Amino acid sequence: MVKAAVMWGFNEPLRIDSVKLKAPREDEVVVKVVASGVCHSDLSVVKMVLPIPPPLVLGHEGAGIVEEVGSAVQNVRPGDHVVMSWVENCGRCLYCTAGDSHLCDTGVRNAMAGKEAVFEKDGVDIARMAGVASFAERTIVRATACVKIAEEIPLDRACLVGCAVMTGVGAAVNTAKVRPGETVAVFGCGGVGLNVVQGAALCGASRIIAVDLADAKLELAREFGATDLVNGKETDAVDAVKSLTGGRGVDYAFEVIGVPAVIQQAFATLKRGGKAVIVGVPRMGEEVGFQGWSFPLEGKSIIGSLYGSASVHRDMPRLLELYQQKRLKLDELISRRIPLEAVNDAFAAMEKGEVARSVIVY
Repeated sequence: MVKAAVMWGFNEPLRIDSVKLKAPREDEVVVKVVASGVCHSDLSVVKMVLPIPPPLVLGHEGAGIVEEVGSAVQNVRPGDHVVMSWVENCGRCLYCTAGDSHLCDTGVRNAMAGKEAVFEKDGVDIARMAGVASFAERTIVRATACVKIAEEIPLDRACLVGCAVMTGVGAAVNTAKVRPGETVAVFGCGGVGLNVVQGAALCGASRIIAVDLADAKLELAREFGATDLVNGKETDAVDAVKSLTGGRGVDYAFEVIGVPAVIQQAFATLKRGGKAVIVGVPRMGEEVGFQGWSFPLEGKSIIGSLYGSASVHRDMPRLLELYQQKRLKLDELISRRIPLEAVNDAFAAMEKGEVARSVIVY
């Protein structure tokens, strides 16, 4: 039996239960979870923004130690330290063979389905969120979701690369491919937004404008590389971004909240030829409207960024190497280290804007 935080129903607090972990299949790995970040996407599942059906063990930003491997597993072995990726890749589909493994047919389907029940309680099957389920002392993931890392990297830092860091830094580096000297606005400075900021700084952006409603988050964004801060509660964010760029607008505007009105704001801050990069996930069914003439007559465009357009087995070790070189901030992302029992409190702190990341440590 293992201890896990189970979502038994939408819009209900998670319940800490003892659940049975099933045996791994031939392509699966048992991981002793050492640390898990608490991500806004976990809360989005609870609130039906991402309607993955219960019962479900949440958590998708985890790191741990391999305990057992299936008979067909070759890439990891017991004792390996791993970060778990919530987007897997099969290596065979159209997207994988084209170099877009983050769009893998199998990976995207498994990430959202929540149908693979690797846990059980009293005869009831319990699924794993996004193929990971890191809100459990032990979990089962596919071997392709395990990225081996150096043992000297603390796992409570490494887990953050499993979602927030990969998603945010990757959006700037891989999706947008920000070039030195270009200008960037980042709407939303939570855990993912801060990593868009530091990703843009790594790329050499000349101006990185952080936009949020909370001064504390904006000050943290400055620590991660923002050159300018805009409080959207106190001023018109679009006018402020335009003013900071001589009236022209930015090369790239990243929306990291998933709110249609903010997506429209981000688009409005673009210069001619600029790109809005949508990282935040709106509620299913929500639509976003734009003035159509801006596309052909101003050359503006909108692109989506799934998991930072990552090739995880390439990018995660690179990011952790940057951390070891003190060029990537991970320690500064952690606001609180908490036990699993405090996960609902972590959700509350997230909604109040009190934390960049709470990390569950087992």
